[in-house]
Amino acid sequence: MLRISDRARYNTPMQRFLFLTVILIYSFLVVSCAPAASSGARFFYVRMGAAPTLVLLDSPESRQPRGEIPLAAPADCSFWSLTSAPVGPFAALEWQCPFGPLTELVNVDEKSVGALLDDIHRDSHFLAWSADGKSIYLKIGATSQPQIVRVDVASHQATVMKKISPNTYNLTVAPTEDIVLWAFSDGIGLGSQLWASTTDGSKAQVVLSDPGDIISLMRFAPDGKHIVAIRMPDNKDPLPAGELWLADSDGKHAHFTAIADAGRGMFPVWSADGAKIAFIGRSHPNEPASMNLSVLTFPDEQVSTFDVQPAFPPVWSPDGESLYFTRGADGKMELWFYKISTGDSQKLFDSACCAGWVQGK
Repeated sequence: MLRISDRARYNTPMQRFLFLTVILIYSFLVVSCAPAASSGARFFYVRMGAAPTLVLLDSPESRQPRGEIPLAAPADCSFWSLTSAPVGPFAALEWQCPFGPLTELVNVDEKSVGALLDDIHRDSHFLAWSADGKSIYLKIGATSQPQIVRVDVASHQATVMKKISPNTYNLTVAPTEDIVLWAFSDGIGLGSQLWASTTDGSKAQVVLSDPGDIISLMRFAPDGKHIVAIRMPDNKDPLPAGELWLADSDGKHAHFTAIADAGRGMFPVWSADGAKIAFIGRSHPNEPASMNLSVLTFPDEQVSTFDVQPAFPPVWSPDGESLYFTRGADGKMELWFYKISTGDSQKLFDSACCAGWVQGK
């Protein structure tokens, strides 16, 4: 496991490639719609339209909604993403507004949507949930005084993470330890750095410094023993190809596994049992339009592909046998599923996106 005191171990040339990664997120990019499903969680999706609605179901096969929550957009804002907490009845709802991103809190038990911060006109970009689902990491004030804050969802109290760089664009929290990783860059052409700390921001230390690549989209395995990420060159190409890399959580055995799409900001996603990783691949590395839905099995690291172009990151079924994803068709969103073992796929809902699972009553 990664230990904050293990400074020297990460300064070797081998560890320079530790979490090789992806996409420079100066303009805020798509985040994954939901973590891997947990036992007893309810299925959800967003029904699109003039007014987006969060639809709750007992299972993807259900046709009778268990509940619906209107997602009323703030003035002049449009829907961006919905990310459920790993534990508990909450989800982070992000809008794109004239002043930047705005993150609100959804409570599926109370069927409510409300502000996370007192200043609703200050930009707030969702970064990650804490492992216990009780707090949210945000980047606020990106165009004025950027800061990384951790917000308690019960009290809405925001704590500034002073040790975390304000130029952070990606952050991930270990599911089994008091560890948070974040990646930042000081500008195009300046490379990137990966740092680690405890979840309150203390004991911060550099993990790696990569002057030629951009580091982001890291994700811990469900057991916290491995990390997957994507690497891409640090240049102005808006839709570059990237590389999917795997490493032990202590930085050992870092290695390339597959070509990935890097320019659209879609995270690799572990299945709940840690046996598979879904990611956005490319059939032809130099052709951005050749993106596909790919699955890497673990630990043999075999890659299979499905010829579809998701518009949002996919999510896994609780048993790790199926993927749910959003695809565009004639200017509209459709929600589909893909069964890994048979290769069967089927459309579930029209005018829908952003499937996932959330816990609740």
